[in-house]
Amino acid sequence: MNSDRYDLSTVKGRLLFYLKEKRIPQTEFCRKLGVAPTYIGVIRKSIPPEKINRIVSLYPDLSRDWLLYGEGDMYTKEAMDPRRYLHENGYLVPLLPVNAFAGNISAWSQSVNSKDCEKVISPVQGVDFAIRISGDSMEPDFHDGSIVLIKRIDDKAFIPWGLPMIVDSSNGVFLKKIYPSEKGDNYIEARSINPKYPPLQIPQDCIHGLYRVVTTLTTFSSY
Repeated sequence: MNSDRYDLSTVKGRLLFYLKEKRIPQTEFCRKLGVAPTYIGVIRKSIPPEKINRIVSLYPDLSRDWLLYGEGDMYTKEAMDPRRYLHENGYLVPLLPVNAFAGNISAWSQSVNSKDCEKVISPVQGVDFAIRISGDSMEPDFHDGSIVLIKRIDDKAFIPWGLPMIVDSSNGVFLKKIYPSEKGDNYIEARSINPKYPPLQIPQDCIHGLYRVVTTLTTFSSY
């Protein structure tokens, strides 16, 4: 990788270098990020935390530490793991044998070996699992029967509020948008997109894990 023409001592330079290496047009990047086409050009020192959260959500193979501080490799360790690569087609990830709204991810991971599971091909690296969605509570963004590719987050470090997340809880697995709860720090509020479903107040001690939705597969290839 030739980085001579990029100032990798700055966040702006590292972002430009990543986009160049991935052959992502700046206009496409800005459109997905929801900013003006001139956004990158006016970056001076850093990028606001909410924009960083959105960038790493859109591009999960990009290392947050590398982008912010220039530390480590440009790609995440998961992204560079050759065992996830499947020829030219994508990356194999296990399809959980539970649907969202039923079952439990943590219980599954303790009792079922992922090598024995059906696999789906993810077009992106750094995905932990795939899971099939049941019901219409997240319509029209997520349809009944579709498959989402998910990655566990460190919810002790931060939670990207407002984004769709898989919640692995004692009462099952839910796909919801997650917000701070008015009941305090010991709860999170889980909201549906479909307005006929009321929000849920979920105790933090009932949550086994939170998983960020990386992308959705409406049709998929299995392995």
